[in-house]
Amino acid sequence: MEVISPSTEKFDRGEKMELYRQQEIEEYWIVDWRKRTVEIYELDYENEIPKYYLWNTITESNKNELKIIHFLKVKITFDELFEEIEA
Repeated sequence: MEVISPSTEKFDRGEKMELYRQQEIEEYWIVDWRKRTVEIYELDYENEIPKYYLWNTITESNKNELKIIHFLKVKITFDELFEEIEA
């Protein structure tokens, strides 16, 4: 999970995501505290090459869909994720 900021967004969406892809990390979250969104990417394979696909984008309107794909017993809610951020 990466919490992006204006100074880290390009790196987190580019180079860091690529490093995680190369290491075949199954799931990658980008949390944007400014927009209050969570992008959930899942690793899949295209011709045996690992590639991230956007699985879901979570916002206030669909916050009940937030879940960790590969660790189902680990629970976190949208409200917990953003509880320290003022709306």
